[in-house]
Amino acid sequence: MVRAGLSAQADALQCAHRRWMRTTQWRAMHHRQILDLCQRHHPAASQTIRLLKRWLSRHMLLGQSVGVPDETAELLAARVFTDPWNGLAAPGSAYAGFVRCLQLLAEWRWTEDMCVVDFAAAGNADSEDSARVASARRVWTTTDGLSADAYATLQAAFDAAIQRKDVRGALRIVTAEDPNAEWWGTVSPVLTRRLQSLARASLQTITDCISLGSDSTLPQVFTAPLTDYDFVIKLDKDVVCRQYEQPPASAFTSDGVQSAESAPRKEVFKNLLPSMQHTSQVNVKQHANVFGQSDLVGFDPVALFVRDLVGVYRDSILFFND
Repeated sequence: MVRAGLSAQADALQCAHRRWMRTTQWRAMHHRQILDLCQRHHPAASQTIRLLKRWLSRHMLLGQSVGVPDETAELLAARVFTDPWNGLAAPGSAYAGFVRCLQLLAEWRWTEDMCVVDFAAAGNADSEDSARVASARRVWTTTDGLSADAYATLQAAFDAAIQRKDVRGALRIVTAEDPNAEWWGTVSPVLTRRLQSLARASLQTITDCISLGSDSTLPQVFTAPLTDYDFVIKLDKDVVCRQYEQPPASAFTSDGVQSAESAPRKEVFKNLLPSMQHTSQVNVKQHANVFGQSDLVGFDPVALFVRDLVGVYRDSILFFND
């Protein structure tokens, strides 16, 4: 009994230390790496990350306790720019980068092959003129990539994880600074298989649009099929405080025009909503605040609701939300 108590305390201490490191050091280092990739080497990477996150969010697989962390999605996009495969150069546009991300999700063998993001090789796709300008400005740059010893260390860590049965088909991305993929964790095998099936379906839809020369079915790439779930919980949109962060419905139609049947409210700019609600230019229901406060900063009832559901039914049900 005493040994079990000490083990639980050690696990809790390790979890708290990992959370502290993620908040104070790991996230800051990851942000600098992604920022350097987008600003200095591949300008299209920024929009590619936004498209990939939008795709994951529309399929209810982003930023949840059971989904893909934001940092893992950014590493996925960084992979297609730092290490293109099949003899291709780095993507030159956001759309090409997004398609490469879908190909990576659909084709990568997560159980057998190690997926590495080499930020040190981000400058390999740059031209010699860019490198010369960076050197003249005395900007630190590295274009050699991982050394053989560093890659062998990562491969040894991956083989050890396979021996411990920590992989099992889970989406797992490592870097030179994170050889054990402990910074952001791994995506469960169940969600990895769903990501692969959704990526294959999206790629097939894109291929059909190209072959037919029509984009009429292209919005299906960003449409989540609700028939695959056992049940759907519908929320009152009037009390969802983040509903205006969602793109307008016209963004997911082939001609960019929103139909009258699917337009219950007028699309407006987010920063104009408070003043427009005050002048009754937007029809938004007013609900009494149960806390007796006029404004609640950072209060997200949907996120708290999902957190409670996951906490109670973690071992029996997987919850997904956009």
